[in-house]
Amino acid sequence: MEVCVADLALLLLAFLSPASQGQLYDDAFVTAEQYYREGKAAEAEALCARIGPGHPDYPQAQLRLGTIFYSTGRPLLAERCLRESLRFHESAETYCLLAGAQFNQEKFDAAYESAKKALQLDDKYAKAHTALAMIYTARKDWPHADAAYRESLRLDDKDSNTWFLFGRAYFFRNEFGKAKETFETALKLNPQSVRTYENLALTLDLLGQPAAAEKMFAQGLQVNRRGPRPEARIYIAYASFLFKLDRLRESAAQLREALKLEPQNSDAHYELARVLFRLKQWTEAAQQAEAALRTGKPDRRVHFLLSRIYTALGDQEAAALHAQRAALLAD
Repeated sequence: MEVCVADLALLLLAFLSPASQGQLYDDAFVTAEQYYREGKAAEAEALCARIGPGHPDYPQAQLRLGTIFYSTGRPLLAERCLRESLRFHESAETYCLLAGAQFNQEKFDAAYESAKKALQLDDKYAKAHTALAMIYTARKDWPHADAAYRESLRLDDKDSNTWFLFGRAYFFRNEFGKAKETFETALKLNPQSVRTYENLALTLDLLGQPAAAEKMFAQGLQVNRRGPRPEARIYIAYASFLFKLDRLRESAAQLREALKLEPQNSDAHYELARVLFRLKQWTEAAQQAEAALRTGKPDRRVHFLLSRIYTALGDQEAAALHAQRAALLAD
């Protein structure tokens, strides 16, 4: 049986003196940082989590944990660790990460205060201006959002993430020409960004350029497959694009690829149910729509689709039940 480095460290602790334990923790933190630089986030997380409040590296370990939790979609845990790190040392970087974690929980007022704190500590910290811009975008305060994005890019015009987010702000308010230019800049700076290919493809489609959009989807899917952690989202977006073109079997194939990567993805189950309904494969369509309900939140669209599927299957009782639930959610 294989034993990972983090487990071995715990095993050794049981047999070491307090002084030796401290040395092992020192080594563990150094190793964790090395893992993090190598992109081994899980290993870095396991080691940082072992460093307790009495250790000199505890504040930095909490900061690193907060960073890992934030980047892996666990904003509540990220917020806790970042707040703990701030008890020992305040920095623009930590407050900016905290703003991001709060933003991802839709705590926009708290995120705004954290971003402002970051700028009080360092008004030249470009990422803090980006964080403010994201908050203004969520509030649909477009003049302030644009000003914050431009200030961030004035300070650091090589940040592909800021260019991407600025493109999303344009996309949200239907300024697709500007969104296209901004996404293209982001992609030049970071050709490995799958989400930029996806959003540029969606933008090209809305600009009436389906061939260019499909080419961009294809490039994004290729990058996604080569990446360390392929995601389902671009498959779902491409499937929706194919669905609009009535290329139903191709759309279904993309959604099945998405579900191989993320079997609990409710959007993929719903979209596949929608495609199968159009293909008149009603039994499997019902299975996929029911899976969407199990894996996601209550959703009017899913219940409405199920009412149509069960009508097609001749199950009037189930159809009526889901129609009623759809109506309740609509209210």
